[in-house]
Amino acid sequence: MTYHNPEKFDFKVRLFNEEPCFGKGVSQLLHLCDEYGSLSKACEVMGMSHSKAWKILKRAEEDLDMKLLERVSGGSNGGGSVLSEEGKTLLKKYDEFQKRMKDFAEETFQELFNEER
Repeated sequence: MTYHNPEKFDFKVRLFNEEPCFGKGVSQLLHLCDEYGSLSKACEVMGMSHSKAWKILKRAEEDLDMKLLERVSGGSNGGGSVLSEEGKTLLKKYDEFQKRMKDFAEETFQELFNEER
């Protein structure tokens, strides 16, 4: 039998204190909230129900003990959702951590599995 090296890999980066609560999905949701200023619009773009979005955000906020979004009630100018300062900081650090881990993983993968190519 001939051994063939794998060509691809994948990994997850999740942050938490007690239970995994902040990963790719929450990150994407926050990026879209930041872009559109609206949780409703972020949910629409992701094809996610509003109730599910609230549930995952609440879980992340509780586990991380920080407010990720500042919710602004409707009014003459409408409502919206913007990242809190803590949310902005966490998202920036998460993105950088994920990038560094991906770069390291890619380098390690190439070193271990692609030495023959």
